[in-house]
Amino acid sequence: MCRLIEYDGEFKMLVTKGEIKQSADNIRGAWSWVEVPNLKFLYRVLVEEGFIHHASMIHGDYTEAIIDACRLLGIETIVV
Repeated sequence: MCRLIEYDGEFKMLVTKGEIKQSADNIRGAWSWVEVPNLKFLYRVLVEEGFIHHASMIHGDYTEAIIDACRLLGIETIVV
């Protein structure tokens, strides 16, 4: 999962891994329940770094590719 934010012209990308969980919930739209290794720490980083709680998900582990792209683009990356 990742989330890109901009504040005063500076960009920051949050990157974390999780596992999509099956659900019987019948909610419209593109969504999933995701289990992350340390939810309490992730919430703390979201609040302290100013990230919004919605994120983009990619099936598969593209953590290193996202980090590399951010480095090339000069975007600060926070990995949880």
